Amino acid sequence: MRGPKKQLMAEKSPHRLSVSLTADQYQHLSELARKNRVSVAWIVREAIERLLRDDMPLLHVGKE
Repeated sequence: MRGPKKQLMAEKSPHRLSVSLTADQYQHLSELARKNRVSVAWIVREAIERLLRDDMPLLHVGKE
């Protein structure tokens, strides 16, 4: 497959990411997920979405 259709499929396909957490971080995420009846993955995706949407100053080091 070539062209626009292939590009559209690539844009919609999920991408995997591997992240290492401390035991404490994972415990807190797991508890939060359990209390809210969602997955840890959902919480992580939501946190990333909010970071990107809100343009948080977390990564603005050196940007003027």
